Parts: sequence; structure tokens; C-alpha cells
Amino acid sequence: MSAVKKRAPSLKWQMAGLALTCWLVPVVLVLCVMGWYVSDNLGQRSADHLADQFQVNVRMSMERLDGAVRSSRRASYDGMLDGYRPGEDIWPRRYASTYNYLVRQYQGDQQFSMAAFWFNEDPEQMRCGICNTNAGGSYQALSAFWKKDFPALQELANRLDTYVAFYESGGHLYLVRNMMDHRFQAMGVLVLELDRSYYFDNLTVLPWAESVRLELGEGAALAVKGEAPSAGELGLDPNHSGIWWGDTPGPSAVYQRMNGPDYALSALAMVDTDYLLGQSSGYKALLLGMALFLLPLLFFVFWFFNRKISRPIQAMTDGAIAIEEGALGYQMSYTANSREFQYLTDSFNHMSGQLQSQFDHIYQEELALRDARIKALQSHINPHFLNNTLEIINWESRMNGDAKVSKMIESLSTVLDAAIDRDKRPEVRLAEEMTYVSAYLYIIDQRFGRRLSVNVDIPDALMDCMVPRLILQPVIENAVEHGIGPGGSGTITLRGRREGNLLLLDTENDGGLSAEDEAHIARLLAPEYDAAREPSGNLGISNVNQRLRILYGPPSGLTITRGEGSLVVARITIALEPGKEGSNPSSYPSSDTLSPKLGR
Repeated sequence: MSAVKKRAPSLKWQMAGLALTCWLVPVVLVLCVMGWYVSDNLGQRSADHLADQFQVNVRMSMERLDGAVRSSRRASYDGMLDGYRPGEDIWPRRYASTYNYLVRQYQGDQQFSMAAFWFNEDPEQMRCGICNTNAGGSYQALSAFWKKDFPALQELANRLDTYVAFYESGGHLYLVRNMMDHRFQAMGVLVLELDRSYYFDNLTVLPWAESVRLELGEGAALAVKGEAPSAGELGLDPNHSGIWWGDTPGPSAVYQRMNGPDYALSALAMVDTDYLLGQSSGYKALLLGMALFLLPLLFFVFWFFNRKISRPIQAMTDGAIAIEEGALGYQMSYTANSREFQYLTDSFNHMSGQLQSQFDHIYQEELALRDARIKALQSHINPHFLNNTLEIINWESRMNGDAKVSKMIESLSTVLDAAIDRDKRPEVRLAEEMTYVSAYLYIIDQRFGRRLSVNVDIPDALMDCMVPRLILQPVIENAVEHGIGPGGSGTITLRGRREGNLLLLDTENDGGLSAEDEAHIARLLAPEYDAAREPSGNLGISNVNQRLRILYGPPSGLTITRGEGSLVVARITIALEPGKEGSNPSSYPSSDTLSPKLGR
């Protein structure tokens, strides 16, 4: 059972699919790139980038805090707040000295909005402070400090010894340290209020930080931007920096801890995921722009293919269907709008017209052939009748002792059998073909006698090669006719050899070749030669050439060229096929079957 042939899709829909694909591919690529970019922004790489940026800003804040610690130590090194002896009534002098020192050191420093100092001898009475209005300080804030934060800071200082500490209260951040005398006893306490904008503005300007929380020891936890939880509340290790991933895509928080010689700074920033997603808005606009640009391009491509290709092909398809249904000579009326399809349209119409003409011609030939067959049947003459007649004549010749006539009749019968081809074999072994050649040459020998000399140089190894039936006889006949002039003599030489998969059979004669003969031969052997208009006497070599080209294709065929001197070489080229060659010397014709005058 034969397989059902799958019907191919329409070219129009294939082009539509191709155009749609060409539109979708860049859009999908942009989507993938945008998705990768967003994923990268929200992934580990982005988290690492945010952590690095946050670490740099935290380190900047810590360096400024280290500067505040160094400024607090300068009071100890200067010794300006030392020298007080308990019991000495010198407080007014010391007050003035202390006040002036605070003014000189801290009132013009933008790091501090307020500075205060008290002596442990009598903190309620022996204290003073200054404010820096350029850093956001005020005397109202200084007065509130003594009322609200002083007791807590006094208690904190009692636990500090020689260390520094930070304390946060009501949005105010204080640096606290004890001032030691020459006996390393705490003589007083120095408190510096830090200007938060100076130390932490670099953390508040981070665009991706939704909120930032700082911790400077146990007593100082402040939110510098928004409200952020502590590292412990998020499950992060407070002693190690890290990244916290929440339920939203991308990192939810970045935690950074830095340890200094005097204190530890911890900073936690909550990440604004909407801000990170907003970074991809440019790609969304690009995608929209590409879509708006590619949609008209898609429709234009589809219109172009439909008008320039699909319609002309559909018109040709309709014409082919019409011819298939019997409308021979169908002419396309479609006017193509491109040079290529115009050429195809004209060629289609021309071939359709030729098809109608050839069909009519073949039909007339079929009618003529039918009439010829009818006449042949009516005459009751067929090749078998001719063979039987020749056999009767041959028998009569033998009965009368005329061996020469008998031999000629046998040779003619052999050639006639080859022409009749009762077995309908288009190819025979070269050995069998040489039998027909031998019979033909015997008859020719009787005609020319000693004026004709024939030499054969064909190796026995080639005798099993398959060749077309009666392919050599027309070539040899042509060589005899042109190789021997009236009353003259000539030599015919048959040569055979093999080159690769090609069998070369050369027929040589020494009759010469004129320019007119070369032109005539070139016309007869041309691929476009029409034998129908040629007289029957010139059909031999043309028929040989056409048979070879039809049976074997190029480079098989017949060529006739000049040789050395007056030599003319007619070469038959046959492309051998596997399985159609061999060597079986026992099946070759014996020398007895060849004419006595044929040289081997």
C-alpha cells in the first residue's frame, strides 16, 4: 500500500509565519535581555554591588566618627581642663578657662552642635557648655540637655573608665568620655553632641535604601532614614556583615558591621525593591518602542510578500492546475510586477503553447504510424518472411556449390537479425557487437576486395562490456564511405581501450577530412540537431550520437576529429555501469567468425 503524500502548507501562510517569527524574535530577545537585566539587578550580583556601596558609605561615616573621637581626646592631651584641686575656691577661674577652651575647640567645628563639660567634684554647680549654631545647635537645646539627658549621661560616664561611648536620646547623638587627671582619676566628663547630617547624610542619600538604622554600642541606636528593624529582628548575626533575602524578589536588607579600637558601628539598610524594578523602566520603554516600530514593518513585509511573490505563484499554480485538467495551451493573463516573475510568466505561456503544438504534432504522428502499421499488415510482409526467404536462397546456393554467395547471405542474415532485435535488448556484449561488425565487414570486403584493409585492436578484457546494439556498424559504414574514394583504397582501424569508467572505441580511416566535412559533422552531432528534417542517408552518425547521449548521458557520445596527416578518428565514448562489464574470454567470438582480412 503506497504511503499517503503529506500536503505541504500554503506558501502564503509560510511567509506569514516567517514574517511573524522575524517580528517576534527581536521582541523575545529584548524580553530575555530585560529579564536578565532585572534578574541581575535583583540577584546576588546586585546584592553584592549594594553591599559594596553600603560598606563604602558606612566606612566614610566611621572615619568621621573616628575624627570626633580624636577631637575628644585632644582635651586630655592639651591639659587645659586639668589642674583643679578639691577645696580650692577657684571655680570662677576654672569656669572661664573651661568655657574658653570649649569655645576654641568645638564652637567652630561643624562636626559638633554642642559641647559640655562638668567636674565630678560638684557636677550640679561646676559645669559649663557651648553650642554651635552653624551645626544646628542652640541654647534652648543646651538647656534641655542639662535638664533631660544630663543624669543619664552622668550615670553612663561612671561606667566608662577611660573608654568612649555614644548615647542617643530624642534624636540627639552624644559622644561621652571621662577626663583623667595626672593620677588617672576621673576628674570630669566631656560630652560632644554630633551633627548627624555631617556624619550620616551619605547614608541617607542612597537611592535604593528605603530606611537606614545605626547602632553605636548598647546606648546608641538611631534611625537615620525611615524606620528599620535591627539585625537581630531579621535573623542576621549582629557580629557579621550580611545580606537578608525576604519574600520580595532581590535582597531585602544589607547589614554592615565595622569594629574600631574604641567602638563598633553597625548599619542596616532596608532595600527599596520598587526602586530596583524601576531601573528596568527604560527597557520597558524600549520594548514598547520596538513593538510600535516593528508592527508596521510586519504588515509591510507581509503585504510585500503577498503582492510580489504569493500572488504570482498562485497564478502559476492555477495555470498548472488548468493544464493538468486538460486545458493545453493555457495562457496566463496575470501581469507580474517584477522582472523575474514576468520572465517566468512569459516562459510559462511559451511552454504551454509549445506543449499544445507538440501534442498536436504527436497526435498527427500517431495517426501516421497507425496508418503505416495497417499498411504493413495488409502487405503481409514482415522480417520473418525476409529471413525465411534468405534462408531458402542460402540453401539453394549451397546446393549449387556457390560458397561465396552462401557466406554473403549468412552475413546479411546476421546483420538483419541484429536489426530485427527479436529479444528487444537495447544493449549487448561487445563480443556480440563484434560478430555483427564481422558480418558487415565480410559483405563490404566482397564489395571492395583488396582496396579495403581492416585492422582490429580491441583487448579481450573489454569483450564483456555492454554496448548499444549496432552502435559500431553506422560508424564503420561512414568510415568506409568516406575513407575509400572511387577507384581508390583505404585502411580502417578499430581500437578499444578503457579510461576509468569510460569505454573508448575508435574507428580510424585515412580518407582525410575537408572543412566542409567538419562543418557538416559538427551540425549532425550538435545536441540541438533535428533528425526529422535530414535526408535518411545522413542519419547514421547522428543516430549513434543521440542514442549514446540518451542511454548514458554526457560525456557519452560520438566525436569525429582530425588525426595526424590524413587520419580521421571517430570516437565512441560509453560510460560503463557497475555490473555491466566483466571478463569471460571463453565467450568471445573466435577468429573464425571474423573476416579473414580483419587483423587482430
